[in-house]
Amino acid sequence: MSDIMNLIDFYVENDIVQKEVVGTKKVEKNDGEKAITEDEPVYESTYPITAIGLGCIDEQVAELCYRQFVVSSFTDQGPNAARYEAAKSAFGGILGLTSEKMEEIGSNIGSMVYDNYITQSMSTKGALDQQDMMFLANIQSKLGISSEQGEKMMLDTQKKIISEEASALFDSGEISPESIKEFREKCNSMGLDLETDVGLTKSRLVSMFSMEITPGIDSGEITMDSADLLAEIQESLGLTEEEGEEVIAGLIQERAKGILSDIVGCMLRGMDAFAVESMEKLVQYAAFTDGDLGLEVEEANANRAYNLFESKDWSGVDEEKVEEQKRLIRAAFGMSD
Repeated sequence: MSDIMNLIDFYVENDIVQKEVVGTKKVEKNDGEKAITEDEPVYESTYPITAIGLGCIDEQVAELCYRQFVVSSFTDQGPNAARYEAAKSAFGGILGLTSEKMEEIGSNIGSMVYDNYITQSMSTKGALDQQDMMFLANIQSKLGISSEQGEKMMLDTQKKIISEEASALFDSGEISPESIKEFREKCNSMGLDLETDVGLTKSRLVSMFSMEITPGIDSGEITMDSADLLAEIQESLGLTEEEGEEVIAGLIQERAKGILSDIVGCMLRGMDAFAVESMEKLVQYAAFTDGDLGLEVEEANANRAYNLFESKDWSGVDEEKVEEQKRLIRAAFGMSD
């Protein structure tokens, strides 16, 4: 680093660096009476004598030299750190690299630094906080990375980490409705689309939706009045309203077939009370589809089951609710009103 700084000082002190006008920019000034706008020239430093131009090194070696200088200036915490950082573009120019190539090298280094830092931070905290953002902004400044590039690198790293988390989650064999909800909400908080950013397939998203809502539907926590909750989950997974409705309908019809088998089996064994309990569960599912559960029920079984349901103890139940439940059970059994 000392030899490089001596070279830069020699180059600057002997006025080898040339300034060329490459354009103009608008500058607002105040002449004491009013604000005026003037055009001022924009200068760019040019290097007529370069290492590549003299044939001392080829472009590949020049890039390696510049990369090493940038890494050293970035990691140096001593009194020369600021001096090294300010000299990056001068050294790149002396080597014969273009500003675009220097920016590309800085971005590549920044990408690795971003990747390592964000990965470590998210593994311990789960998400980036204000302190992390300040650190990344400092890296961005030190490496000469534009705010757009910095934002893209941060997003790319987050996508990679979340994609790896998704693979680990689904390959673990220990996936649960709770873990799905936690993962979904984490992606939403980071502004990541589960399909385009994380790389989950549509079928995987449909499966996640089904797995997350199933316990709530089975327990009765999710009902027809839970439309907002269902819509929130469906939208956060990137599913359309039609796809969500199809999942719910398929889930309910599958459950309804199993319940119907329980009802018939209980009646055959004379376990009428258990048959009624199953019909109460069936009504809960029927409410989602206005009674259309796609069931095929023999007329004799339907009549017997309905009679049991109709004659159960309705004490304390609102009359309107009683009639609605009876209507749904008739519709589920395919009985005419």
